[in-house]
Amino acid sequence: MRFIVGVGDWDLVTVIGIVVGAIVVIVILALLINSGKYAARYKNFYRKMDKTINKRYNGNLLNEDIVNLYAKDQTNTYKTLRGKGKKKVKKYFDYYTKNIPELVMLKSFTSSDKNKNQVVFLLLDEYDKVQYRWYSKRKTKGIIKTCDKYQVLTTFVGFLYELPLNIHEDAPFRFTNHDNDYVLTYQIVKKVKGGKRKVKEKKLSKKEQKALERVQKAKDKKARKQKR
Repeated sequence: MRFIVGVGDWDLVTVIGIVVGAIVVIVILALLINSGKYAARYKNFYRKMDKTINKRYNGNLLNEDIVNLYAKDQTNTYKTLRGKGKKKVKKYFDYYTKNIPELVMLKSFTSSDKNKNQVVFLLLDEYDKVQYRWYSKRKTKGIIKTCDKYQVLTTFVGFLYELPLNIHEDAPFRFTNHDNDYVLTYQIVKKVKGGKRKVKEKKLSKKEQKALERVQKAKDKKARKQKR
């Protein structure tokens, strides 16, 4: 016995259901493929950035040179660096101010909220009040001016060096200048302008605690490699 079903035997509702189902499947497949492409692109970008940082833009080593070779005094400002030091620090800032915003943008394509695709650096005083807000349009000049005004040169160097790893792991990050109690932190936002005038340190969630643990494991792993 043979069963032959022709299109003419289907009612309109069945045909529409099949077409809609096929469209839904195609859309889901397209989204999955794009998601995989974005994830791979972000992963490759982060790996390349991490290698470049370790080889050419190590903030710990730069801070040692600033203190021992380039600084004319102890004011911890860009303007008091010797000529070679200024060139080296500017090149360092140029690299991070270009690549960190791109890192955040690429990472946003792999997250649930793709509209949060911009990064803001916040300089806080000892009362957690925002003294300065940096975003990509302010470029290196904005950071240099801040370093001179608030005397946080080595603080900014150290902050930028550790920031990509914390962004990668979705970890909260506050970097303190123990000389004057200024704190640098970051936010991933939809809009760079505006924001709260005071940013207090919050109690960590379990998710954030695990993220910080991953950061520490990655830092320990790097330290072991450098000793070899």
